[in-house]
Amino acid sequence: MIKISVVKVEDNYLEAVVQGEAYTLFAPLVEYLLKRPDVEYAMYDVDHPLTQNVRFRIKTKGKSPLDVIKETVSEIMRDIEDMEKGFLGAPS
Repeated sequence: MIKISVVKVEDNYLEAVVQGEAYTLFAPLVEYLLKRPDVEYAMYDVDHPLTQNVRFRIKTKGKSPLDVIKETVSEIMRDIEDMEKGFLGAPS
């Protein structure tokens, strides 16, 4: 199970520690976030692959980091649904 602890939150900055996850979720999240013009930076560090603890940071431009993360997760989910439809609709 994933446990998220917000370490610091400000108007345009959020830092969180996530336990129980490493690269699987954060690599695509950061990739999508960095495509947005309202994101100054987004990054994550894994303390050690065996412990699966991630320190995630995001700084936005004029928008709440939580709002940006929610919008980005929704975008990722839409892309996953489109990919699923593509595979399910593909001829066998």
